[in-house]
Amino acid sequence: MQLAAWALAVVAMSALLGGVAQSSLGFGAAFAVVPALAFTAPELLPGTVLVGILPLSVVMAVRGRAGIDVPALGRLTIGRFPGIVTGAAVVAVLPTRALTAIIATLLLTAVAASALGAELAVTRPREIIAGYISGLTGTAAALGGPPLAILYRGRDGAMLRPTLASVWAIGLLPAIGSLALAGEFTVLQLQAGVVVSGFMLLGLVGGARVVRAVPERTVRAAVLWWAGVGGLLALGRAVFG
Repeated sequence: MQLAAWALAVVAMSALLGGVAQSSLGFGAAFAVVPALAFTAPELLPGTVLVGILPLSVVMAVRGRAGIDVPALGRLTIGRFPGIVTGAAVVAVLPTRALTAIIATLLLTAVAASALGAELAVTRPREIIAGYISGLTGTAAALGGPPLAILYRGRDGAMLRPTLASVWAIGLLPAIGSLALAGEFTVLQLQAGVVVSGFMLLGLVGGARVVRAVPERTVRAAVLWWAGVGGLLALGRAVFG
């Protein structure tokens, strides 16, 4: 598989932006990378993004471990594992074009919900349900962040960032393993994911300065605009070819 130079540049830039967003918001890496891959190389989804986010998540979880909400992490993880199994089954059943359309639709829905400020009261049952939805959408579409970002909207970033990073760090390997067992994870996705992870880590390192210099709402807006435009382009490609 070969990508045009412009496509490689778009994916690399999206991974850098994703690392910056993850550093600032606690989520956003998938928002940035998924639309780029859905438009340029949908066959690399979702495995490439899952591999790419794993090192980023481990680094953020370790770096912010003092702020992890352990009880919430446990409840989210309880819900996430059955969601992972469901997500792998969805990927195994759907062809690439249909999966791309679903991913783009989920992405646009998540962008709209975030932009409109959707918010829920946090309860223990909702944490388990959000964990399940996150596991499903994270495995099927590499978009596990939006359900949790909506649930925890307004929470302190010092808690949110490492807690969500820990959710990804724990759940990503089972998600990748489930896709592999379903025959939906390829060596090419692994190789591309390693490259993407490098750019994400660069964005994470650079994001430390961005977090200090740029307001969080500006980073959020930039990620949402990128994801929205990319989601529309990916949906158009899936529908019209």
